[in-house]
Amino acid sequence: MALNGVISGKLRTLDETLLHLRSLGRLTTGQLDTDWRTKMAVERALQILVEIVIDVCQHIIAEAGYTPPSTGREAIEQCVQMNVLSSKEPYQQMVQFRNFVVHLYERVDVVFLVDIVANRLTDFERFRDEVLAYVNRADEDK
Repeated sequence: MALNGVISGKLRTLDETLLHLRSLGRLTTGQLDTDWRTKMAVERALQILVEIVIDVCQHIIAEAGYTPPSTGREAIEQCVQMNVLSSKEPYQQMVQFRNFVVHLYERVDVVFLVDIVANRLTDFERFRDEVLAYVNRADEDK
């Protein structure tokens, strides 16, 4: 499976979004409580990152000839079964966070946002690396 333009573009956007988040420096809950622009930017950037994870999983599943699942959680599980991803954790947590931001947006606690930016951005890099490794393995098997 060659790295197609769609997946490649999404992984580039993932890297760019991570770069933007990291450019904010060390965030604090106080900062996000008082700076609504930064809070909304962080929420949106994290949502975009999770959407990329889900979209890439859906594309990989479709390219493998399967019908993509209807939920992000199922897409993660199927990619684990296909050995694209090594574990459904932390990706299931990403999907859960995304659902919370989308459906319960008025209750997003800044503590979660600060924690994700400070401690979980490497999970997105891990996702990128696992996808690239899967694509390389698939190319070598041809």
